[in-house]
Amino acid sequence: MAEPAPNLDVSVVVPTYNEAENVPVLVPKICEVLESAGLKGEIIVVDDGSLDGTGRIAQGLSEIYPVRVRVRSGERGLATAVVAGFDMSAAKVCAVMDADGSHPVEKLPEMIRPILEDRADITVGSRNIEGGGAEQWPWHRRLVSKTAGLMAAGLCNLSDPTSGFMGVRRRLLEDLKFNPVGYKIVLETVVKAAPARILEVPIVFSDRQLGKSKLGLKQQVDYIRHLYRLHQHRRPTLFEFFKFCLVGLSGIFVDMAVVIGIKELFQLDTRICAVFGFATAVTTNYLLNRYWTFAQGRFAPVIRSYLAFVAVCCLGLAVRLGVIHLLIEYTMMDTGRWYILTNFIGIVAATAVNFTGSKLLAFRPDRKSE
Repeated sequence: MAEPAPNLDVSVVVPTYNEAENVPVLVPKICEVLESAGLKGEIIVVDDGSLDGTGRIAQGLSEIYPVRVRVRSGERGLATAVVAGFDMSAAKVCAVMDADGSHPVEKLPEMIRPILEDRADITVGSRNIEGGGAEQWPWHRRLVSKTAGLMAAGLCNLSDPTSGFMGVRRRLLEDLKFNPVGYKIVLETVVKAAPARILEVPIVFSDRQLGKSKLGLKQQVDYIRHLYRLHQHRRPTLFEFFKFCLVGLSGIFVDMAVVIGIKELFQLDTRICAVFGFATAVTTNYLLNRYWTFAQGRFAPVIRSYLAFVAVCCLGLAVRLGVIHLLIEYTMMDTGRWYILTNFIGIVAATAVNFTGSKLLAFRPDRKSE
């Protein structure tokens, strides 16, 4: 990021793509509102190579207004454009708003002052608190918005996690590692900045008057992908455990396939086939866990981590057998079909041991890699 500029209160980041009609209207309005509020600011327009000349028009406006422009080629996406704008900022506060006029410019001072006055670290415009709303939205637009908000449940406590209108302390952004996809950079900022002080500001959302909406199927799919990444960020161990269980399940099929294949081809003793099945399944499980389950697994030394994984699997087998033995000896759970529950409890215990051992021993990078 740029070096701080003590006298610059805010950088208003405006991502654009084919917004030639809206930019000449929005820029003067932002400047007028900031000046009236006694705020010293700039506008950073990040354009994704618009075909309608948006970048050129923004450059022209920079001769009159405090506007800086970056035109990107080969990369598109609202979220990544906003992050690029953050990197250009030298102000105390960064604000983000859409270029289509849907976010009320007159609310900018309410988004910026709480941060400057140290009453908040992040401000988010909300349509879902008292004083907020949406102008003349049909029922299906409201349904889409509500559904998108509900899908973000568990990630943050925002009443309107998809509003897209935000102010954030610039210094806070320096500590965040963004992995943006799609267009919901506000949600990612709030999730990754936790436990920052967040203030919601009521806004009335307006439909665009000029230009064409960019919201389509791709953006909706990107939103789902983004939610997956953010949930993974918030609950990494839970996601690792889920992946670990899926890999273990796949290992069962690999084991069985190898046993059946060797038995059918070579007519070997089933016990020998089982050894080959176990060895193959352990190896495929190791590779999947190394490169998919555990984020840092690929940095662990191969030989050391493989041997540790095999040892952990053997320990898990011993734990499984031990738990089954104890249940049989002290609870009489081997009568009738209770053996199914006995075996299941043994598998659960072994899975817990295998996961813990794999995470802490087999797939932990060495100090040099870390």
